[in-house]
Amino acid sequence: MFRGVHSLSVDAKGRIKIPTRHQAQIDKICKSKMVLSIHPDDNCLLLYPLEDWQILEEKVSALPSLNIHTKRLKRKLIGHATDCELDKASRVLIPATLREYANIDKKIIMSGQGHNFELWDEDTWNKQLDNLDSLSKEQDIPPEITQLSL
Repeated sequence: MFRGVHSLSVDAKGRIKIPTRHQAQIDKICKSKMVLSIHPDDNCLLLYPLEDWQILEEKVSALPSLNIHTKRLKRKLIGHATDCELDKASRVLIPATLREYANIDKKIIMSGQGHNFELWDEDTWNKQLDNLDSLSKEQDIPPEITQLSL
């Protein structure tokens, strides 16, 4: 499971270095083979270990192809998917088109989401958190969440 929020820098070639605490796990899970794609609803990127990505891709591919929501999801998520591999220095190259989509320039946030990571432009991440805080105050808390004990 990938956890934690990491502040990272993008180098001149568009690469990020995976935090040390995740390197061995990524190597063990997927032999450093990963998939990078855009988030279909947010201006961020998704980084998955190859095996977890394949499971997700199969689920998406099994959805009814004539449904407009399925088409949108396939075109965004699968259509922008890029195979990537950690290099010997544990870096991942973020292609220019994906960096443009997520407005990624120099500083990014890498947020562990369990089976994958989200990659955000640092300013966008901060605005997104503020926005979620605002929106959550306007809506009732779902019963599933109120039953959690932290």
